[in-house]
Amino acid sequence: MTTETAQKESLGKALGRIASGVFLVTFSKGGKKDGMLSTFVMQAAFNPPIVVVAVNNKRPLLDILKPGDTLALNVLSKQNMDAYKNFAKPFQEGMDRFEGIALKDGAEHPVLANCVSYINCKVVSYAEAGDHQLLIAEAIDGEQLNDEEPMIHLRKNGFGY
Repeated sequence: MTTETAQKESLGKALGRIASGVFLVTFSKGGKKDGMLSTFVMQAAFNPPIVVVAVNNKRPLLDILKPGDTLALNVLSKQNMDAYKNFAKPFQEGMDRFEGIALKDGAEHPVLANCVSYINCKVVSYAEAGDHQLLIAEAIDGEQLNDEEPMIHLRKNGFGY
């Protein structure tokens, strides 16, 4: 093993130990609802309250959500494994990822009825970040729905999901 390969392997293991939550970013646009799993989410400011979601450059969400659009950020727990599994599957045309998942009534965007909490956000801008775009959004409102522990994700290697 070369020194460079060993250094990258060591760095990958170190990066993989950065704990993150597990979130479902959901939206409704043009009569269609969709979403994506994300572990790259953080609060970035207090006033106004800003959240950042790193979105892989290959994700269709980047072509759909533009500044001014809104979305819901669902904070998942282990009780949300049904939704986690639905959204972890590769997308197929005609697939309804929300099938069989209880949603909160009256929400603008799909909100899991039993997620820990949700935050409605308005997209402010995007910033380039290597093979991802940082979706920068203002938190508009939200609600804690239960006292479950949020799901935590650790990666074996910081160079992949």
